[in-house]
Amino acid sequence: MAPDLEPSSAFSHVTAAVAHGWPVIGSLPERVHVTDDLRPRTAHRAGLVRHAGPVPELDPIRLDGVGVTAPLPTALSLIRSVPVHVAAVALDAGLRDGGFDVDDLVASLPTAGERGSARGPIVVGALDCRHESVGESFTAIRLVELGAPTVVPQHKFAGSGGRADRVDFWLPDVGVVIEFDGKQKYVDPTMIGTSDPAEVLWREKVREDRLRRQPEVRTVVRVTWWHLIELDRFRALLRAHGVRF
Repeated sequence: MAPDLEPSSAFSHVTAAVAHGWPVIGSLPERVHVTDDLRPRTAHRAGLVRHAGPVPELDPIRLDGVGVTAPLPTALSLIRSVPVHVAAVALDAGLRDGGFDVDDLVASLPTAGERGSARGPIVVGALDCRHESVGESFTAIRLVELGAPTVVPQHKFAGSGGRADRVDFWLPDVGVVIEFDGKQKYVDPTMIGTSDPAEVLWREKVREDRLRRQPEVRTVVRVTWWHLIELDRFRALLRAHGVRF
């Protein structure tokens, strides 16, 4: 697609997010997205979406000689154009990678009446450098969408003998621990080393028993990707554990 683009164009929106290495929830768009300085309005054609200019700041990286929008304007374009959970997961990765500063993002958010003005604060409310995986980023934005109270990522519970158990999310106002339970936790050699998967599963059970014995913990909720895909599934899972916000 790049050879057909005018010099006034730059890869942008979801296409730029992919170029920056940010994860995109769901299927990637079939069409490449560019912003074109010479376009007064957005135009769609087979395989290509040309967004109206002006082209924002560019990143030093280029694809097939074509410019790519810098991380901050890429983040803002996602806030304006994709669902909040898609934007938040991508932006969380950009934030962890140091692609942009959250204060700069907040200062640049669309204002009232502009496209994305309602989505911006929701997305920003889910961003946190302490999230360690795409699954945790996905869980965080879903919690924001459901109106969860205070959410503390990577909280440590002190135990006997100096042991500390770190959890993905701690919701102190309701006494709930939430853990994203991805399959790789039990099978990925980079995570389990030489341990037998059955032993890893047993250790995880023992750890959860310790968490449940913490006096402030009312329940532990394990969330999978399947629960997060549909917001109502996540809501139903929480309600099955007696958790309502």
